[in-house]
Amino acid sequence: MRIHRLEVQAFGPFAGRVDVDLDAAASAGLFLVHGPTGAGKTSLLDAVCFALYADVPGSRSRRSLRSDHADPGTPPEVVLEVTVAGRRLRITRSPEWYRPKRRGDGTTRVQPSVVLEELRSGRWAALSTRHDEVADVVKDLLGMGLQQFSTVVLLPQGEFARFLRAEPEERRALLERLFDIGVYSDVEQWLAETRRTGAAELDEARSALDADLLRLADALEPLATADADTALAEGPLEQLQDRLGAVAADLAERLTDSLAALDAAEGAEGAAQQALADGRAVAAARARGEAAQARLDALEAAAPEHDARTRRLEAADRAAGLRGHLAAVERLGREVTDLERAVGDGRRRVADLGVEVGDDADLLAEQVAALDDTVAAVARHTEAARDLGTALAEGTARAETLRARHARLLLELPAARTLAADAAALVTRLSVEGGRTTDLAAAVAEEERRLALLDEVEADRAARAALDPALLAARDALSERLADLIGLRQRRLDEMAAELATALAEGEPCPVCGGTEHPRPAHATDPVTPQQLAAAEDEASAARATLSGLEARAGALDAAVRTRREVLEGADRSTVVAARDAATASLAQARAAEHRLAEATAEQARAGAEAERLSTLVEQTATTLGTLEQRLGEVTAEAESVRNRLAEDLAAHADCPCRGTEPAHHRSVHRVLASLALEQDALVAAHQRRDEAAAALEAALAEAGFAAVDEVVAALLPVAETDRLRDLVLAHGRDRAAARTVLDDPDVAVALASPAPDLPALVEAHGAARRAALAGSAAHDVLVRAGRALDRLRPALEEQAALVVRLAERHARVRDLADTVAGTGADNTFRMRLSAFVLAARLEKVAALANERLAVMGAGRYLLEHSDDRAARGARSGLGLKVLDQWTGRVRDTATLSGGEAFMASLALALGLADAVREEVGGLDLGTLFVDEGFGSLDDDSLEQVVSVLDGLREGGRAVGVVSHVADLRSRITHQVVVTKGVSGSGVTVRAGDAAPAA
Repeated sequence: MRIHRLEVQAFGPFAGRVDVDLDAAASAGLFLVHGPTGAGKTSLLDAVCFALYADVPGSRSRRSLRSDHADPGTPPEVVLEVTVAGRRLRITRSPEWYRPKRRGDGTTRVQPSVVLEELRSGRWAALSTRHDEVADVVKDLLGMGLQQFSTVVLLPQGEFARFLRAEPEERRALLERLFDIGVYSDVEQWLAETRRTGAAELDEARSALDADLLRLADALEPLATADADTALAEGPLEQLQDRLGAVAADLAERLTDSLAALDAAEGAEGAAQQALADGRAVAAARARGEAAQARLDALEAAAPEHDARTRRLEAADRAAGLRGHLAAVERLGREVTDLERAVGDGRRRVADLGVEVGDDADLLAEQVAALDDTVAAVARHTEAARDLGTALAEGTARAETLRARHARLLLELPAARTLAADAAALVTRLSVEGGRTTDLAAAVAEEERRLALLDEVEADRAARAALDPALLAARDALSERLADLIGLRQRRLDEMAAELATALAEGEPCPVCGGTEHPRPAHATDPVTPQQLAAAEDEASAARATLSGLEARAGALDAAVRTRREVLEGADRSTVVAARDAATASLAQARAAEHRLAEATAEQARAGAEAERLSTLVEQTATTLGTLEQRLGEVTAEAESVRNRLAEDLAAHADCPCRGTEPAHHRSVHRVLASLALEQDALVAAHQRRDEAAAALEAALAEAGFAAVDEVVAALLPVAETDRLRDLVLAHGRDRAAARTVLDDPDVAVALASPAPDLPALVEAHGAARRAALAGSAAHDVLVRAGRALDRLRPALEEQAALVVRLAERHARVRDLADTVAGTGADNTFRMRLSAFVLAARLEKVAALANERLAVMGAGRYLLEHSDDRAARGARSGLGLKVLDQWTGRVRDTATLSGGEAFMASLALALGLADAVREEVGGLDLGTLFVDEGFGSLDDDSLEQVVSVLDGLREGGRAVGVVSHVADLRSRITHQVVVTKGVSGSGVTVRAGDAAPAA
C-alpha cells in the first residue's frame, strides 16, 4: 500500500483546505513530519484512518472530527489517494456535521458521505458512494481492520512502550486485537459451553432417574418393601438392573399366591349369593299368592255394583251414536234464521241507495257490473284532467321565473369576466416580480461576500503592517547572531594552533609539520570551546527560523490581499455598499410580490370560477326554459284530449240502474246488489238442507231403539263420565283375570305350600362371603398395580441409569479438557489458555523479528526474549517478555531499561509486530509507514543508529514517515512535512531536499 496524496478541510485543527503531497515528501524514502505540540501531526494520521475506515484510532469520537476553527458553512472533508494491490484509488469522505439553516436560526444535520474512485486510463471513475460497499473494498484490498492498520502502518510508540512493560494479561489484549485467534477462542468457548451443557444434561438425566425411582417407590410402598426400595435408590447405578430383576421375581411369586386365595374367596361368595337369591324368590312367590287371593275375594263381593255400571254404559253408547243427527238439525235451523235476517238487511241497504229492486236482484247486479269499466275510465280521466291543470299552472309560473333569472344573469356575466381578466393580469405581473427572488438573494449574498472580502483585506493589511516592526527586529537579531557566529569561528581559527598544541605529546609527530620535537608550542589567549560555537550556531538557527516564519506570514498576508483584490476587481467599499443596498431593496420588493402572489392567485381562481359559473348558469337557464315551454304546449294538448274522453264516458253511463254520476256511488250499488243476490241463493239452499237433516234423525231413532228424542237426551252422558264408567268396568275384569293368573302359577303354588325362608340369616352369610372376596381382590389389585408400575418403569430406569453413567463419563472427560484449555486445570501449571498459548508462539515470532532491528539500533547489546516463567500468586503465565543483556550475559526485566533503551526496544518491537501482522494478513506490501514520536529520549549515537534502521526500511521503495518534534532530526532528514499552528487553525507545508530548514 502506497499513500500518494492527502487533502484535509475543516478537519481537526485544519480550518481551510490542506494539500499534503506525500509523493514529493517521500521522494527520498524517509521524511519527517514535525511541528509544535498540538499543531496537528497526529491529526494527519487520523485523517488517513478516517478516509479508509470512517473512524479514527483511540478514544476520540467521530462526531468531534470537524474543526472548530472552520467557517460554520464549510463542510469537513478528507481526500486520500492511495495505491493498493496495484489499483490507484481516491477516497473522498465527510463525517456527520451540522450546518447553519438557510432560513432562520439553528442548524441542520448533514449525513456522512463517501465517494470511492479508481484511476483508469488516466481518468477517475466512480466505483461506489455506499459506506458498506467502500468498507468491503478497503477490507478486501488491505486485509486488516482499523486496529491492525493503526498498529502496523502508524506504529504508535507510546502504546508499544506500554506493551514492552505490560503484564502478560495486558499484553494479551493487544495481541488479540492484532492477530486472528478466533478459531482458538471459539474452541475455548465451545469446550466451556460443552462443559456447561454436559453438566446440565447430566443433572437433567439424574433428576429424571430420581423421579422414576420415587414413582417406583410410591408404587411399591403398599407392599411394605421399604428396605428393598432404599436399596434400589442407594446402590450403584451399574447394579440397578440386577436389583430391579430381584424385585420383579419377588412380586411375581406374591401375585401367584394372591390369585389362588382370590379364586377361593370368590367361589364362597358365589355360593352364598345363590342361596340368598333362592330364599328371596320363595318369599316373593308366597307374597304374590297371598295378595292375589285377597284381591279375588274383594272382586266377588263387588259383583252387583259392576253389573249396574255395565248396563248404564251400554245405553250411553247407543245414545252417543245419535249425537251427530241432533246437532245437525239444531245447526241448520240456526243457519236458516241467520240468512233470513241477512236478506232483509240487504234489501234495506239497496233501498237506501235509491235503487228499486224486486225479486230479481241478480239481473240488476249484472247490469251495474257491465258498466264498471266505463265508471273506472270516468274516474281515471277526471283525475288526469285535474293533474294536468295543476301541472300547466305550475309550469307557466316556473317559465316566468326562468325568463327573469336568464335576463339577470345576462347582465352579471360581463362584469364577472372583466374581474377575472384583471386578476389574471395581476398574477402574471407578481409572478414575474417574485421569480427574481432567488437571483436577487444570490446578488445580495454576493455583495455581502464582497464586503466580507473587503473586511478581510483591511484586516490582512493591518496584520501585515503590524508585522513590519517584528521583521525589522528579526533581521537585526539574525545579523547580530551571524556576526557573533562569524566572530567565534574566526577566534577559533586564530586559536587553532593552540588547540592543536594541546594534543601534542613528546615523541609523537605533529599533525601539521610531522616533527617529533615541539620546542615552542602555542598557547591560547582567547580560546573558543565547541560548546560555545554550537550554542552560537543554535542561536543563529533560531533567529533564522524566526525570521523565516515572519517572512512566510508576511508573504501569505500579501498574497491573500492580492488574491482578494483580484476577486473584488478594484471595487471600493462605497460601490459595494451601494450595490448591496440596491440589491436588498429589489429583493424586498420581489419578496413582497412573492408574498402577494398567493393571495392574487387565489383571487384569480375565485374570479375565474365565478365567471365560469355565471356563463354556465346562462346556458343552463336558456336550455331549461326552452325545454319547459315545449313541455307546456304538450301538456295543453293532452288536457284537451282528456276532457273529450271524459265527456264520452259520462254519456255512456247515463242509463246505469245506479241512477248516479259519481264512480263511488256506482261501486257501492254494485257491491250491495251482488251481496243481496248471494244471500238470497244461500237462504234457499239452507231450507233444503234443514229438511233433509230432520228426515235422517227420525230414521236413526228407530234404528237405535229409542221412541223419541227425549229418551236419547236422557241416556246421553258427558264424555268424562262415560270414560270413567268404562275404566271401572274394564278394571274389574283385568283385576279378576290377573289374580287368577297369579294363583295358577306353579311357583306360587309351591311357595304357598312350603315353609317361609329365614332371609336375615341368608343376608348375613352372603355379606361375610362378599367382604372376604373384596379383601382378596383389593390385595391382588395392589400387587397387580405394583407389577404394572414395575413393568412400565423398569425399561426407562435401566435406560436412564445407563444414560447417567455415559453422561457422567463424558462430562468428566470434557470438564478436564475444558479446564486445561481454559488454564484452570490442575495439569496446566502455567495457567495458560489455548489462545494464550497460540499468542505465545506469535510473540516468539515478534521477538525474533524485533531482534533483527534491535541488533542494529542497540549495537548488538540487547535481545528480546519470550518468557513463559510461572507468574506469582497463581496469575496467568506464557506472555512474558525479558531482555538479554549480551554484554553481561544476564536476563533483565523490561522495566529496568532506560528511556532511550526502552524507546529502541519498543520501536524494534513495533517494527517486528508490524512484520508479523503483515505475514498474518497475507504479506501485504506496505509502501508507506509512519513512526510516531519517542525520539527525544535518544543520545546522538543511538539516534544515528535508529535513523539508520529507519533508512533500512526504505528498501523496496518503501516510504517511512517519522513523526517527531526533535530538532536534530530536521538536519538529518531533509524531506519534511511541516505542520504549523495559529489562532485561525493549522497549516501544512511540504519541503523537499534543500528547501528544508536547518536545525
